[in-house]
Amino acid sequence: MRLECVVCGTGLTARSPGATGPYPICHAVPCRMVLDQRATMSEAAFARHLHWRARNTREQRARARAEDERLRALTVAESVENLVQWAAVEAHLPGHQADQFIRLALPSGPTRQRKLAQGRRHTYRNHLKDIIAQANLAGDEAPPADTVATASRSTLPGQVCALCRGGCCTRGGDTAYLSADTMRRVMAQQPHWRPEQVMSAYLDRLAPKTQVGSCINHTASGCALPREMRSDVCNRYLCESQKELQGRLDEAPALRGVVVVQRRQDHWSRHLPDCDNGIVGATSISESGLNPGPGTP
Repeated sequence: MRLECVVCGTGLTARSPGATGPYPICHAVPCRMVLDQRATMSEAAFARHLHWRARNTREQRARARAEDERLRALTVAESVENLVQWAAVEAHLPGHQADQFIRLALPSGPTRQRKLAQGRRHTYRNHLKDIIAQANLAGDEAPPADTVATASRSTLPGQVCALCRGGCCTRGGDTAYLSADTMRRVMAQQPHWRPEQVMSAYLDRLAPKTQVGSCINHTASGCALPREMRSDVCNRYLCESQKELQGRLDEAPALRGVVVVQRRQDHWSRHLPDCDNGIVGATSISESGLNPGPGTP
């Protein structure tokens, strides 16, 4: 007979700690906490409680396993599709050498615009008011270090970001990841600005239209804020493709370009169930610019 934890169903051996007694238990803290409640209940009440917790725990584990399997299958399927499209693009590149190009898969930022709602502007203003006040409370405390990313010697990272169109910006919401530390940094860079001028500097940069479902500063032409006014998150965040690209720039042989497959969804939605994340484009990028691909589904 298989010995298992009475809560989560994890297999146990006769030598496992907690394996003996009427309620075999694994080492997991949540499972042990369930068993600890036995001392505070009657046997009948504990039996009902144990049945409920065990059922919920096992259902949650089953859902997690199913989701892991779904993501693994999705990853395999998308990888195969990407390989086909990468190869199709490379077949049209004169003198293509695989070690001089990097293959990347990109998400897509939102393409539709909408007039900026007054409610969003109001929420943004209140957030700025709060974090500017917090920054002022810091007094003479040294501001955080300048975290504005230095420009790359290569045009490829910027071109890849431009092609993506803000696929990582969609969770910026009405706060744009701005914090009191961001305000302290900006105020240190502009020591003559009073709090109300800091507020105006941000509000005046709001565009009349923003991208649907994205950061309040996300416009059709990119971020409405200059880099020195953006949050540290925005200035430092790199998606997996950008990390791979920027790491490759420091290696030999010199990189001539990027072969890109682009999918429909943004960075945060690309793995959601029942979400169409099909390929919407395939192309190559060189230091001189974008090269049209051979066509995509």
